[in-house]
Amino acid sequence: MKDSYKHIGILLDVYAYNHAWKIAEHMPDFPEQSRYLLEMLKERRELNIDFVFEHEAENQEIKEMYGFSLISNSWEEELLANYIMDLEAKVKNGDIIDFVRAVSPILYRLFFRLLKYEIPDIKSFIHDTKNEQYDTWLFMKMKQSNYPIFEKYLKVKREGKVTSKSLVELLQFTRLPKSIKKLAVELRNFEKSVRNPLAHLIKPFDEEELHRTTNFSSQTFLNKIIQLAQYSGVNYNKKTFYYDQVNEIIKEGLSR
Repeated sequence: MKDSYKHIGILLDVYAYNHAWKIAEHMPDFPEQSRYLLEMLKERRELNIDFVFEHEAENQEIKEMYGFSLISNSWEEELLANYIMDLEAKVKNGDIIDFVRAVSPILYRLFFRLLKYEIPDIKSFIHDTKNEQYDTWLFMKMKQSNYPIFEKYLKVKREGKVTSKSLVELLQFTRLPKSIKKLAVELRNFEKSVRNPLAHLIKPFDEEELHRTTNFSSQTFLNKIIQLAQYSGVNYNKKTFYYDQVNEIIKEGLSR
């Protein structure tokens, strides 16, 4: 039993929750609370946050015992926070290729979220292709709308696809602070600068190669994503990593 717990502890330290769970689920005496937390982290790493929202009683018990809230946002914001947790785990493990490849979805969602503050019904100006192709802008509807931002945006010819690039271009005409507009451009440029090297990967893409390509470290880039997310209203603890906090609670349960 002690050897199994030690093995699980090693897996927790590298956030390998799926492997740890496979061991724990075959141990009938595994502490119930630690079992729940381990399964919850496994689901989070699979980008499923419904599981933690479905266990209010367990969450409340942990909050009362440890003063730690397993959920810090409403569902939509928690989903974004969960994406960032996954990115942070990749950075801590040195999984630079996986980190870079996972950046685009969170950036798209954050850019879109910021635009919704100025254009609450922005989805109505987008044609949903309902497949793997890009959604497209409804330019005619945009021109006929009462949003001055669209008039400014469409003064020059624009690409029809709804991409991170077009979202950031549209963001420049919003009333957002200049610092946030600049941050969005920086993040988009980072995404763009690493796309070609990854598409034609012929040598290891590590932290050194990332810095050579972008002049950013993975941690710097992660910090910028967190900054943009926090501005958009997402609660995220930069000081203490969520996974590490929950790991400690699990380990405490295993040590009793």
